[in-house]
Amino acid sequence: MQNFFDRIIKISLYLLVFLTPLFFLPFSFEAFEYNKQFLLLFLVSLAFFAWLAKMVVVDKEIRFERSPLDIFVLAFMGVAILSAIFSVDKTSSLYGFYGRFSNGLIGLLSLGVFYFLITNNVRSGEVRPPKEVEPPNITISGLLKTLSWSVFVAVLFSYLAIFGVFAKLAGLLFLPKMMALRIFNPTAASLEGLSIFLAISMVFLVGKILTSAKTGRITYLLLAAILGLLIIIGFTPAWLIVLITFALFVGLSLWKKVFRDNVNRLLIPIFLIIVAAACIVSQPQALIFGEGSNVANLMKEQVLDQKTSWQIGFGGATDSVKSSFLGSGIGTFNYDFAKEKPLSINSSWLWQIRFDRSGVHLAEILGTLGFLGILSYLALIAIFFMASYFFLRQKSQALLLLMVFSALVAGQFVYYQNTTLAFLFWLILGLSVIAWQKPIKEKVISFKNFPELSLVFSTIVILVGVGVLALYFFNVKTYLADVNYANAQKLNLSNERTVLLEKAVRLNPSSPQYRAVLARAYLNDVLNEQDASRIQLLVATAINQARVATELAPKQVAMWETLGMIYREIKAVATGANEWGIKSFQEAIALDPQNPVAYTELGKLYIASDEIGKAREEFAKAIAVKADYTDALIQQALLFEKEGDKANALKEMEELAVDFPLSSEILFQLGRLYFNNNQITEAINQFKRVVILVPDHSNAHYSLGVAYAAQGKKSLAIEEFQKVLELNPANQDVQKKIDQLR
Repeated sequence: MQNFFDRIIKISLYLLVFLTPLFFLPFSFEAFEYNKQFLLLFLVSLAFFAWLAKMVVVDKEIRFERSPLDIFVLAFMGVAILSAIFSVDKTSSLYGFYGRFSNGLIGLLSLGVFYFLITNNVRSGEVRPPKEVEPPNITISGLLKTLSWSVFVAVLFSYLAIFGVFAKLAGLLFLPKMMALRIFNPTAASLEGLSIFLAISMVFLVGKILTSAKTGRITYLLLAAILGLLIIIGFTPAWLIVLITFALFVGLSLWKKVFRDNVNRLLIPIFLIIVAAACIVSQPQALIFGEGSNVANLMKEQVLDQKTSWQIGFGGATDSVKSSFLGSGIGTFNYDFAKEKPLSINSSWLWQIRFDRSGVHLAEILGTLGFLGILSYLALIAIFFMASYFFLRQKSQALLLLMVFSALVAGQFVYYQNTTLAFLFWLILGLSVIAWQKPIKEKVISFKNFPELSLVFSTIVILVGVGVLALYFFNVKTYLADVNYANAQKLNLSNERTVLLEKAVRLNPSSPQYRAVLARAYLNDVLNEQDASRIQLLVATAINQARVATELAPKQVAMWETLGMIYREIKAVATGANEWGIKSFQEAIALDPQNPVAYTELGKLYIASDEIGKAREEFAKAIAVKADYTDALIQQALLFEKEGDKANALKEMEELAVDFPLSSEILFQLGRLYFNNNQITEAINQFKRVVILVPDHSNAHYSLGVAYAAQGKKSLAIEEFQKVLELNPANQDVQKKIDQLR
């Protein structure tokens, strides 16, 4: 029985180390982080249950290894739990924000349990005093070798993707479509995330070379391959990790005379320091492959800059007394970003992106976990470095682990945390405790002296077992829900798509994302439905789904925007919809005060309520936060038309057409105003400009047809109406106009 439980623990830990950087599945909406989180939760819970059952059923005692870091690990986990309890968005805090997944409490607690599994079940590999109860035969060297093979596979897959091998094999081997992309890699959803992992892996391999008496050729080849990938990707923060880590290591080694017997070993990190510095000040991939090559122009991930990341993090931590202590809640950076983002973002082309992750992991901890969170986390890191300084032995495994941990910490200053990076952080933390080889305090509770404890802990094992099974059942349902949601997203608007979304909601009713998208699907059905009773049913269902979404996630802007949009679209068929739409967009503005879209949509609803003064105020607010937001500028100009002042409306739109000559909507509205002012020739000129910019602009073709008909040019009018009919085959009104002109 002991061997059975030991085998489960061993296999689970080795699988975690090998698979976490590599695991992905194409079935869910997000292929990487979502599946890595499921793998982590499954294997950690399995190993934890086996460890507990082994102690209670086989060993007849509870044995727990205590280290200097444990209290700080538990303190950080405790702050995270409190942060989730008082979170502004409990769903995101528990499971992670949808689409990112790696920043939730469940994932963090899984990593915390994984740390204790490491410290209680892994050996250093060196001779230690015999114990009555031996841990499974899991060694630091064995886990690190497994990690090396995982890095090898990740590097191999990345090369095959970047140079188009997977793209050529995709059809032959029935590979997932994502593997045909040049940016595909199993470690992260972007090449930038891969490059951070590779920078840490480079430090790991160099550490192996420096601390090993003999190093195989495969290690050097893998190191060279990683260097090549880092040069191809050209992500500056990754080079910063390499530069900072090796510079600190070389300086410390020279100061401590660590490599006194063979100082030439330091030539490898010195060489990599020079390469990193050169790659930071230049982009060698363009010179090597040519600026027009596919390799030199790989798709880039948009990462929030350092200054803005810290600004949002500090703003989130100082928003209220509660947030000062516990932040907005673990996993709620999207809330902090919406509320605290600087106005300058609206001047960039990234203004429509709602970042759900910071560009700096430590800044995200500050904003989402507050000052208690960041202080407990920094205390954990500080104690680690202090313990490493006292326990470190020359050329031991601890030196290698210290180098890797330093690189991981450096990475948290320049990039966000994904599942792979978080896993490596807690893995290296746990292995370092074992490698220190100092007398770790051991707490033993034997059942021999207290037989009653055997019954108590046996009951606990049964409850944990039932809990783990229930967890698996719930996670299977959740995963199936996401598979249905992912399949629905691949379909065009249709009844089949709506059915899949309904199934996703039934399997996971606590997901606000599924309900919001389902509400939009019902709305689309409303717009295409002719039966009055069916319309009323769909309207009520759409509103209900959107309302439940706002109840599940009342601090997510997108949920209120969805509800407001639905009320806006159904105001003609639902009494009071306009007023509810106004309230919904007001909620959205409270959560995202720098959002010009919400102000503009609110203004449009005020127009529908004949509150022109309030509408003008909202359009002015939208322009104040984004001066070039054309929709608000157009609506502001059209207010003059609403008030009967056509001259000023035309003047304003003409000025906008000069400022935004490539805006098809401005040109179309200008053409419409010209036509209504009996300036038919000028209107035609504007509509022609629109169809040049947007050849399939149905309204512009229709307006051209009407304008030509007004001039008596029937053949040109028929030609334009026929184009409209091609774009809208079911439009009977257009067919009637063609028949009339003939």
